[in-house]
Amino acid sequence: MNQLVLEAVFSVQCSVFSERRRASRTRPSPLKTEHWTLNTFLLLALLLALPASAASWAERAGQLNRTELSADEARKRGAEDDKDARNKLCVRSVKPAMPGVDWNTDPTAIPYMMYQIGKRTELPIYTRSDGLDVGTDELFEHTVIYLTSHGRWSFNEKETENLARWLERGGTLLLDDCYLRGSPFADSVRPEVTKMILGAEPRMLLKDDPHVADSFKMIYSTPWPGEANFENRTWQYFLCQGRPTVFFSPNDDGCGWEISSPPSASNPIGEGIGHGGDNRQRETMYQWMTNWLLFAYTH
Repeated sequence: MNQLVLEAVFSVQCSVFSERRRASRTRPSPLKTEHWTLNTFLLLALLLALPASAASWAERAGQLNRTELSADEARKRGAEDDKDARNKLCVRSVKPAMPGVDWNTDPTAIPYMMYQIGKRTELPIYTRSDGLDVGTDELFEHTVIYLTSHGRWSFNEKETENLARWLERGGTLLLDDCYLRGSPFADSVRPEVTKMILGAEPRMLLKDDPHVADSFKMIYSTPWPGEANFENRTWQYFLCQGRPTVFFSPNDDGCGWEISSPPSASNPIGEGIGHGGDNRQRETMYQWMTNWLLFAYTH
C-alpha cells in the first residue's frame, strides 16, 4: 500500500508540472507557483508513504538475487524498456551550445545514478544518454536537468531565455563542479544563474533553512553535504519566486556515481572509478541524490 501511495503522489506532481508546460506554450505571462497547501500535501503524503528508515540496498539486492548489469545496458535500459518519459523520474544532462564544454565527461554517471534511485525507490525511471539542448522546446518536457564540466561554461541568449521561463514554471537545475576543489566551472555559476534569475544570490544549503530543510532527509538519514567524514563541501542554491530552483554542488558528485564495473549481488553499487571515492563514500552520494531528487520533484 505504501508503494501505491508513493506512486500516486509522484504521478500527481508530474501532472502538475505537465500542466505548467502546457500552459507555458499558450499563455504569454508566467504561471504563478501553486499554493503552499498543494506542496505541503504532497510532501506529507510522500513522507507517510515511505518507511521511516530505508532498507539497505545490499539487503534488497540479496533478496532479489540480481544478475550483473553492463554499463552499456544501464545506459540503454530506460529508453529500451519504454521510450515514454512521462510520469517517470528523469535527469537529463545539458549540452550547452558553447563549444568546448565537456558536458559528458562522466558518461556512466547519470545512467547508474538513475538505476540506483529506481532500485531504491521502486519508482519508474527514464534515462537518455544524448545531451539536452536547452535552447529548444524539449527543455519544457523535463522537470530536472544536470550540467557538469571541468571548465568554464555559459549559455547563449536563447538558452538563458528558455531556462528563465522553465525555472519560473517549476524546473530544477543541478550544477556539479567536475573538478571538486574549485575551477572555472564554479566561477561560472553565479554570473550564469543571475542571467536566468535576476538579482539572485547563492545561499548555503543548511539544515536550519526552511526552504531546503527536507532536501537531504526524504528517505535516508545521512550527514548533509559538508558534514560527511570524507572530503566534501556544502552545496549552494538559488531561489526563484521563493522556490529553490538552481542547486550547485562543489563536490564532483558525478564521479561518485560513475562505475568501472557493474553492480552484482555481492557488490550492489558496483566498483567506482577510483577518484570518485571508496564504496562507503559512493553509497552516501547515492543516498544524497535519492533524497535530493525526490525533494526536487515534490517542491
